[in-house]
Amino acid sequence: MRGDARYLAQDESIVLRVRRHLIVLFGPFVQAVAAVVLAVVIGVVASPAEGSDLVDLAAGLVAAFFVVRFAWKLWQWRADRIVVTDRRIFEVSGVLTRKVASMPLEKMTDITYRRSILGRLFGFGELIVETAGQDQSLHRIGHLPRPDDFYRTITWLVTGGLMPRSDPESALDLYEDEYEDDEEDTGPLPRVIV
Repeated sequence: MRGDARYLAQDESIVLRVRRHLIVLFGPFVQAVAAVVLAVVIGVVASPAEGSDLVDLAAGLVAAFFVVRFAWKLWQWRADRIVVTDRRIFEVSGVLTRKVASMPLEKMTDITYRRSILGRLFGFGELIVETAGQDQSLHRIGHLPRPDDFYRTITWLVTGGLMPRSDPESALDLYEDEYEDDEEDTGPLPRVIV
């Protein structure tokens, strides 16, 4: 079995599959760029001086650390995903060691959906799921792309709705067409024209 199919139970089908929003890579990317720029500036300023090789080497190693760190975060982002099936929601994470955290949809009692101002501007949100009696590993799912659609899909499945099953890859797209003319509930901030 390939991909996420290896984590599915018999007769279970995928309804939605997403990665975290790209905003999770913004901090490591800015840090890597800043470290490279700082190393170049230090190299240009320190290079004419006698014995600056150690300073150049140290600045280069720091810059290389931040670049490798960004590459690792990018690799993690690419490997991690959240999958919603017709029976449960699970998160696959990890690059070298794979972790699969799962929660049956029937155990969800409360679903809280939040979008901060930053989330509304850049198109991401957070889902907080509560279950009866116990903490789950998928309690908080942050940085979800297209969070309105994700929330609607989860709510629909939890309340017993049926998603169109013609093609699991396009299930979300079929669902979205119904709301094409609908304004997003927590959509972009209002524009002020002066």
